[in-house]
Amino acid sequence: MTTRRKPFSGSGDRPAGAAQAPSAARDKPDLELGYARLQRLYELSKLLTSYDGAGSVPELLQRVARTVPLRLALVLDARSSPPLLVAAHAAAVDEPELLAATEHARACVRRLSGAVAAPALLTVDPEPLPLSPRLVRKPPSRGTFAALPLLQNLRTVMGVLYVRGGQPLIEADLAFLSAAADQLSLACDRHAAWQREVRLRERAEALDRAQKELIAVVSHDLRNPLGAVLLGISTLRRWPHMSAEILRGHLDTMHRAAERASTLVHDLLDVARLDAGIMAVTLLPLDLAGAIGEAAELMTPLLESRGLRCETQVEKELKPVLADRERILQVFSNLIGNAMKFSRQGTAVSLLAWQEDGEARCCVADEGNGIPAADLPRIFERYFQGPHGPTAHGAGLGLSIAKGIVEAQGGRIWVESREGGGSRFFFTVPFAS
Repeated sequence: MTTRRKPFSGSGDRPAGAAQAPSAARDKPDLELGYARLQRLYELSKLLTSYDGAGSVPELLQRVARTVPLRLALVLDARSSPPLLVAAHAAAVDEPELLAATEHARACVRRLSGAVAAPALLTVDPEPLPLSPRLVRKPPSRGTFAALPLLQNLRTVMGVLYVRGGQPLIEADLAFLSAAADQLSLACDRHAAWQREVRLRERAEALDRAQKELIAVVSHDLRNPLGAVLLGISTLRRWPHMSAEILRGHLDTMHRAAERASTLVHDLLDVARLDAGIMAVTLLPLDLAGAIGEAAELMTPLLESRGLRCETQVEKELKPVLADRERILQVFSNLIGNAMKFSRQGTAVSLLAWQEDGEARCCVADEGNGIPAADLPRIFERYFQGPHGPTAHGAGLGLSIAKGIVEAQGGRIWVESREGGGSRFFFTVPFAS
């Protein structure tokens, strides 16, 4: 009995009675096809050494389609953010078929991984796949699609290489597509690792810059108040029998310098807590009207010493908010202190609170010269200081700390200002349930 075998290329059996070709002649086309596909895989591996995400996928799909006749091909990869979805198709494939294939690919990811692939913006390669018109016109049939899993770290399914063939896919086609999917998985892993390394390096560089800025702030801003304290102590030691009035003046100067140094140290500690993500907030129901009244009472003497008034306006029957009392007072103190620096003598600093869009909104407004439009995007940056008013001083930490405290309590903060028209700093606080 004559034994017949299926060739590597997937062609049909010989007709009955056909002459038996020599074994070497039969195997030569199979070997040539195998070598050709290995060469294509090698070319794919070289292409993927410089994989950069979506930019490399169209060329990958085109090269795959030059080996396996395809109506369409797409890559869906949920590892990237946003998810990667790139497709290429033959000239006669219409949009409904493309969209159906996209949904089918998402369903395949769900079945392979158990997770639903997030919607992604579809990018379509304008260059058509190299498929002959005869195969394009042929309607899709059973056995013409394949979904090859893309694996993260060779374990977790995170996407698919999805294809629809121009003709039924044979075993050799599936072997090539599977190898291409493996190459793409490894390239995606390398790209993700490179992106993580870039982010870690950028973070390390940012921390290094922050450390240098911190050293600069400490060396500059602490030097002046500490110098004032040391000078006062030296003066008192040199002339211990000075009059009470002169002695009181020196002590007041030393006290103000020590307070400024203490404030700066506390600000730097708050910055360190924010960087470490350990800003402690105790969220409890809080009467916002009472907190605003307390903030006004605490800051009024300082405002009056600068020739400024403090005005408050709180909506009646404002519901309790969920906030940290001490931290809210700190936010008001920082915002009032900032307003005080830039306000014109004889004007008012206003504290307001009301309900809007299901949350409490607070505002600290001044009647100063306003903030230049170019400085508005940077106003909450650490150490940033715009053009100073007549009484301005500080390290440029107050507004960045206020922003960190507000966000730690689930709120947001922003500023509205125009030159010559004063500034209004807003922040929100969630209501207690």
